[in-house]
Amino acid sequence: MIPPHSHHTKEDNVDSWLMSYADMITLLLCFFIIFVSVSEPKKEKMTAITEGMAGKFGSVDLATPFQGVFRSLQAVVEAHQILKDVAIEKGENNLVMELSSLAFYKDKTAEFDPKMLPVLEELANTLRSIEFMDYRISVEGHTNDLPIATGMYPSNWELSTARAARMVRFFIEHGIKAERLRAVGYADSKPKVPNVDSHGNAIIENRKLNERVMIKIEQVL
Repeated sequence: MIPPHSHHTKEDNVDSWLMSYADMITLLLCFFIIFVSVSEPKKEKMTAITEGMAGKFGSVDLATPFQGVFRSLQAVVEAHQILKDVAIEKGENNLVMELSSLAFYKDKTAEFDPKMLPVLEELANTLRSIEFMDYRISVEGHTNDLPIATGMYPSNWELSTARAARMVRFFIEHGIKAERLRAVGYADSKPKVPNVDSHGNAIIENRKLNERVMIKIEQVL
């Protein structure tokens, strides 16, 4: 006859794996609870940002954030009907805005044309709305080849740098963090198009195109 206790010992051994399985499931459940609880604030923040931008500029695709920012900036330009004064190009991890200095600044100065302040404010507000993404903004000032000599700007180097710095200061005043920004002036050293033809004759329209400020928004990878 088999002792009674031997039968119970065999059953306990058969069911013992269930305890290990249950422990594993419990640990996995705890892990996912912690994971979700940690991730939720970020998700809420991104959702709030998305809804805020969507309410003003339309939907934003967080999977490709620069596409959403591009649409938002383009909407500002189209709303103010300044397509001839602003060009926006989108790359995979960057955006480049080109602003005509003749339209946005007073002649031969780094002071903004007051008529363009509403446009600049909306552009700055759009850029401030992408705080969920690591990015930096470089502002470049460019001029044509015509020399300038005023009491405030002895050369195009000072003028181009002052215009870039003024744009950066405007962005800071409108809530964009200073550590994200940098300003640089190139004078006429990087023309978009030739200022003169092969015979040395001035190309007036090209000189106007070279008077510009470039705003480069790059994602930090």
